[in-house]
Amino acid sequence: MKDKIFAAKCSSCGKLSYPTHYYCPGCGETKFEPVPIEGEGKLLTFTRAYALPLDYAQRYLTLGIVEMDSGIRATGQLLIDEPKIGMRVHATVGKVREISGEDVVGLRFGAKGRG
Repeated sequence: MKDKIFAAKCSSCGKLSYPTHYYCPGCGETKFEPVPIEGEGKLLTFTRAYALPLDYAQRYLTLGIVEMDSGIRATGQLLIDEPKIGMRVHATVGKVREISGEDVVGLRFGAKGRG
């Protein structure tokens, strides 16, 4: 089974939230169904972190906040050398780090049409 990252869809009003809340921000209910975060969105902002822990192999990590077409906003690793605010990106799930030999998966955003 392919790894996925999930938002929560309120069973009562249908509002999507990510990360998951205990109470729906739309109606206050507490029942949700998981909805995979996938597809495309617009890059709202990004930053590069250079002060990474010693166990990172790369020199810096680029993180972006993306407003997905579903309406949720999600943070993930940008796989784009020269990101531009407002550009369309595509969400995937993949390895973002390795800890003690175990892969850690998370959201990754690539240029539209690429992974």
